[in-house]
Amino acid sequence: MSNTARLIYEGPNKILPKISFELSKFRQLAIPMFFSQLAGHATGIIAALMTGNYSTIDQAAVATGNMFFFPISMGLMGTLFIVTAMVAQNFGANTLDNVGKIIRQSFWVSIPLIILGIWAMSQSSWAFNLLGTPEEVREITRKYMYGLMVGLPALYFFQPLRSMSEGITKPLPITYINLFMVAVNAILNYGFIFGKFGLPELGGAGCGISFAVSAWLSLIILATYIYTSDNYKDCRLFNQFDLPDFKIIKEIVILGLPIGGTLFVEISMFSGSGLILGQLGADVIASHSIAMHVSTVTFMIPLAIGLAASVRVGNLVGANASQDSRFAAFCGIGFSIALAFINAAILILYGEYLASFFNPNSLIISLASTLLIVAAIFQITDGIAFSGMGALRGYKDTRVPLLIMIIAYWIVGMPLGYNISLTDNIIEPIGALGMWIGMAAGMFILSILVLWRLNLVSKNSAQFQQSYENN
Repeated sequence: MSNTARLIYEGPNKILPKISFELSKFRQLAIPMFFSQLAGHATGIIAALMTGNYSTIDQAAVATGNMFFFPISMGLMGTLFIVTAMVAQNFGANTLDNVGKIIRQSFWVSIPLIILGIWAMSQSSWAFNLLGTPEEVREITRKYMYGLMVGLPALYFFQPLRSMSEGITKPLPITYINLFMVAVNAILNYGFIFGKFGLPELGGAGCGISFAVSAWLSLIILATYIYTSDNYKDCRLFNQFDLPDFKIIKEIVILGLPIGGTLFVEISMFSGSGLILGQLGADVIASHSIAMHVSTVTFMIPLAIGLAASVRVGNLVGANASQDSRFAAFCGIGFSIALAFINAAILILYGEYLASFFNPNSLIISLASTLLIVAAIFQITDGIAFSGMGALRGYKDTRVPLLIMIIAYWIVGMPLGYNISLTDNIIEPIGALGMWIGMAAGMFILSILVLWRLNLVSKNSAQFQQSYENN
């Protein structure tokens, strides 16, 4: 193992102390990342809570807008997620002077992604017409999405700076800024939805303005912090201005596009299911949205472990410690599975109670809590899949995971969910519950295939490193 690897690893050799050591490393990374992800999702939760207490139509409208916005925005922005692994490997190899150039080039990559994202969102009307979204929902959704489009550039420029901070194992600044963003977003949402603090009463449409303001404010704060903090000086981000370097841009795009595709496939299954169910009315949209918001909080745990695995595995691969990276990758999955049992118990025991916060309608609460029981069932597969996907990014393995997710979600999950929720092709249609059963089936297939792929990639990496050292 290289000197750099020892600086990163410095762990014991026996199995139980090694697991304990990895747990401490994951805890240092994953806890701040969990709160960062939770803060990002909290803006949606706050909007759902407040609009639900304003009107079910506004709640359904914001949910519908999010179902269209997130697959597009995250699918495109996911291209930039590979930057975290690139930074992590340079950190592991002790070549931080490369990091600034990678980040500057990722800003160039961001510009066409922003243009594509805004254009795609501007085409939302035809999709809502096609899916039969109620007119009263559509009108509010269009106004809400104007604010999302204004905030989109800030979201994309924020991501490379976030990747740099997390890739050099400094996730806490991102957590603090995201928590601040949530506070700002909550205050503005309250003001714009209900017409408080001298602001106009805009209902659900006001959530878009709140998003735009908080997104741009977060970007300004993070850029200022990185510019003034000594923690980032070795990265040399602000030392110079770079014209596009197509070699680096090509690497980001080739490795990053499959990640973006993976995120699009993943989110489009959950969002697309809501859009498909939209024809069943505002109450079903609201119930589906509530179940999504609650289950997404539990989903943040394996997602955070996956993000931590991307950094941890990337650091170790960069330090030429492939045996240790394989061990760390599977430790991450083990930690996710253990926490998944807790998540499942919470959703089963307290699902109805949690759903009641979002809407006082007993019918909506009942349906949402039923959907959460299905969500509880796929907590373990969720944990395996997303912690494993994060580890694969640490190896810069992105293309096969995209294919795996297409198979699991678009070939199995969505078609099955559609058929048993809205058609009588298999059984009598059972509405929203059928869609969630289909999603659970897709998650099961995904977890099996991710385990297979991670085992193959990590084993090959370890064997290659051992062969190299022997020669």
